Amino acid sequence: MMNGYDKQEALAFIIKRIHEKDHPELAGMIESLISQAIDADMDYMHKEGVLDADGNAGDSYYEDDDAFEHMVETIVAANKLTPEQAVKVAALVDDYMDHQQAYLESKGLVDWE
Repeated sequence: MMNGYDKQEALAFIIKRIHEKDHPELAGMIESLISQAIDADMDYMHKEGVLDADGNAGDSYYEDDDAFEHMVETIVAANKLTPEQAVKVAALVDDYMDHQQAYLESKGLVDWE
């Protein structure tokens, strides 16, 4: 996990901004899927060296496209989703990334601009 990052606080922040009406096919699963997206995002950052083992900034840069792909593939595999569901998850992960960025910036944890 990233130093100073509170997963439950981030989850609440993000869930408040994602509306089931925008993802009706995933209704009832959104909170669980966002939680999985956070875990997959952190996994990506550790594997790629964006974060070091202690949760501090690593030597690598966060690549949005690579992180997105990792999150979607991880969630789809873990939940054994169909290709049609995978497309819906991709849209949800896209929303997650925007709100995660806003959360990180609101906490002063990162500025990837």
